[in-house]
Amino acid sequence: MSGELEIIHGMQSLLVTDWSRGAVVFASRWLVFLFVPLIAGLGYVRKRFPLRQAITDAGWSALLALFAANILGQLVGRLRPYEVSDEILRLIPPPLTAHAFPSGHTAVAFAFAAALTLGSPAWGMAALVLAAGVGIGRVFAGVHYPSDIIAGAVLGILCAILVRWMRVANKTRKSKPSSDH
Repeated sequence: MSGELEIIHGMQSLLVTDWSRGAVVFASRWLVFLFVPLIAGLGYVRKRFPLRQAITDAGWSALLALFAANILGQLVGRLRPYEVSDEILRLIPPPLTAHAFPSGHTAVAFAFAAALTLGSPAWGMAALVLAAGVGIGRVFAGVHYPSDIIAGAVLGILCAILVRWMRVANKTRKSKPSSDH
C-alpha cells in the first residue's frame, strides 16, 4: 500500500496549476454524471435499435456495478488514501461512502462503457476513454488507490458482461419453441 501512496503523491505533485486541479475535480466528481446521460440521450436521438439496446444494457450494468461496489466496499472496509497519509491531499469533498475499495465511480463508468462497447463499439470506445478519465481523476483527487481503480474497472466490465449474457440468454430462451406435450 505504501507504493500506491507514493504513486498518488507523485501524481498529485503534477497538479501545479488551478487548471490542472480543476480538471481533476471535474473528472473525479462530475464526468461520470455527464457522460452517461449525454451518450444515453444521443442514442435515443439517433433512433438506432442496437445503440438503444446497448444503452439499456449500460444502464442496468451501471446499476449492478454500483450495488456490487457498495457491498464489496463494506466487506473490505479499506480506508481512503487521504485518511492513511497526511501527504495525500483530498481535492474533493469526502465521498458518501467511507470505503475506498473498489472505486464505485470507476465501476459504474466502466460498466456503462463496457456495455456500450459490446453493443456499439464506436460509441463504447469513446466511453471507455471517459471511464478511464473518471478512474484516473479519482486517484489524482486522493480518494482512491490505483488498485481501487483497477478493481472498479474489472468489476464494471464483469457487470456489463453479466447483463449482456443475461439479456441474450433470456432472449434465446424466449425464442425456443415450447416443449409442452
